[in-house]
Amino acid sequence: MTSPLDETTKLLAGLALGGSCMKTLESLRILLASVSLSELKEYAPKIDIDRIYKCLATSNKDQIDLTCEILKRILGAIPIGHAMVRYEDLFLQGLAHSENRVKELIFQELQMAADDPTTCEQLSTKLEILLSCLQLVGSTDESIARKASRVFISIARQGDTANVLVSPPIVEEMRTVSRKSDIVRYRIYDIVVTYCCTSEDKLAFCEEHQLIQTLLEEVSTQDILVQLNALELITTLASCQHGREYLERQGITQKLATRLDEATADPLASLLVPGLMKLFGALAHFQPDVLSRYPNFTNTMFNLIDDSDISLKMISIETLSFIAIERDGKLALSQQGSKMDKAIKTIGSLFTHAFNEVRLKALNSFAELTHVAPTETIDEDVQKIIEHWFYMLNPKPIQFIMNKLMSQEPGFLEFLLDRRGEPDKDCLEIKFNIVKRLSESLHPESKIWSEYCMAQMRDHVREGLWFARAQSTVALESGP
Repeated sequence: MTSPLDETTKLLAGLALGGSCMKTLESLRILLASVSLSELKEYAPKIDIDRIYKCLATSNKDQIDLTCEILKRILGAIPIGHAMVRYEDLFLQGLAHSENRVKELIFQELQMAADDPTTCEQLSTKLEILLSCLQLVGSTDESIARKASRVFISIARQGDTANVLVSPPIVEEMRTVSRKSDIVRYRIYDIVVTYCCTSEDKLAFCEEHQLIQTLLEEVSTQDILVQLNALELITTLASCQHGREYLERQGITQKLATRLDEATADPLASLLVPGLMKLFGALAHFQPDVLSRYPNFTNTMFNLIDDSDISLKMISIETLSFIAIERDGKLALSQQGSKMDKAIKTIGSLFTHAFNEVRLKALNSFAELTHVAPTETIDEDVQKIIEHWFYMLNPKPIQFIMNKLMSQEPGFLEFLLDRRGEPDKDCLEIKFNIVKRLSESLHPESKIWSEYCMAQMRDHVREGLWFARAQSTVALESGP
């Protein structure tokens, strides 16, 4: 009995361009689909892929699609990077093919290689492939350009291997490609910023070789769209400590704080406000002292929370809640006094807004404001702040205060845990849901309930609504 490899070899031997090509390819597709992946992995490396690649030299789109389907099946059974090393010339041909379907097949292989540290190191030595891929970052086809950019973004995150991106040939090609258009230039900036974010040394290298300064200069251009794109990438750079320090040293943070004042006064420049709020919100999230160092940002944020423009209002509320995610952010915001109290009341008023999206965003923002992660220690200061914000939201706050009242009521927990004392199903379900919510919302560090009470609630929920304990009985034999 012939093996699938023998059958494949026979089909490939008879494969020729012309009328029989489609028929042979279809037979090959059926054969490859009939074997398991484990079987295919054994003999896929032995298949002569060159013959199949030649079938891509046609204008027949059906043939190209069928060939790509077969190649995808075979390449999927070959270890990542193996095909790239063995078929480098074919990869280059694929990247230069006129049909996107072929380019996408090659990008799928390159992306897998770029995502894996070991194979990415191999990819970094394939200069021709990298240069061809980089040229496609400048493609007018958005889909292809995005796939090409994604490969380089992945490489940029791969430690020392990423240094290939600042090698002279790659840098020169980046500069050439970036001249094509504003859109392409920002694709290149995106790659550079990702590389810079991985370490202080890489940022210093890019600064030394003038790869990052032009991006910073673009926040001062007259083109609002260019400024918006620059702000987005600067916000990405601000996500790392050395990036934030660099922006401070270069005076960019101060310049953008001034720009925020201008943007709120100029109708055209007001388009920059969302991007500026996002940037300073990110800075304040990592360094809450930004609230005191840049009072114009802080005042603008609170003023916009009361703005009649619902879009600006929601952006500012989301900025506020992002700052408050960590403990230090909560403490810094609480120091804003009446401004913060007023903001909390505004957020609460949106819980009944006509638009569902606004209601949900307001609820999510307040949840972030008052959330304490299970891994964090909730100290007395934070607990008081959260309780105060609940009071600002409602005179009868619904979390800490109610938990305290319930815990102090004698026999209340026993009442909730008693499944036998309710006359109907609805009452039983309500009690169970209260216990469930309490067990999920309570933070261990809050010490509102004792550990024993919390364990009782968790056990009650784990047992389920209809759990019934078995009753032990002793049968007594009656006398004569």
